[in-house]
Amino acid sequence: MHLLPARTRTALAAGAVLGVLVCVAAVVLTPPDAKLGVMVRFVMFHGASTWVNMATFTLAGAFGIAVLLGHEGARRWDEALRWVSLPLWCVNSVLGLLSMQLIWGGVLWSEPRLRMTFGVLGGALVIFAAQMLFASPKVTAALDAVLAIALWTFVLVLPNLFHPDSPVFQSGNWEYIGTFLGMVAGVGLAVGCIATLVARRDGSNAAAE
Repeated sequence: MHLLPARTRTALAAGAVLGVLVCVAAVVLTPPDAKLGVMVRFVMFHGASTWVNMATFTLAGAFGIAVLLGHEGARRWDEALRWVSLPLWCVNSVLGLLSMQLIWGGVLWSEPRLRMTFGVLGGALVIFAAQMLFASPKVTAALDAVLAIALWTFVLVLPNLFHPDSPVFQSGNWEYIGTFLGMVAGVGLAVGCIATLVARRDGSNAAAE
């Protein structure tokens, strides 16, 4: 077993903290919106966090495929991304409900993207159940790949009733575009550092492989 060096752990922890600070700064610097006022910051953070979350699910699926193809070391990254994806998706699901409440004054349970949110959440929970019940890395790796494909299929196929297509970028306002990208970068850095800490916490997975 080769433990991650203390200096590397410290650097990754510092990177996660830096990511949080960058995200907080981007949220604070976002100007109020004519309709939503300062609550636009909350809605934009939800969007940025969801972008990162979709990336973690996608990467988990990609590493899952790598596990199925027999690539050494892919399992630990697949598992790490799985572990960060589910709790982040839970947070984003709650943020999505709150965003609906803020913008529409209520939750439209029949909204396609909201149903997709709960569908992905259910799929992620099934994968964790499979991991606990079967202890088969290839089964969970295959399920990670299926979930990633399903996620993007939903995104591309389902109609947008509540979630407009790229409202930040369509605004053409670089005050919003810049701070939104800052949120994406901050959340991405924090989540990436945490996933790396999980993936490289020790050499037990590599030994098991």
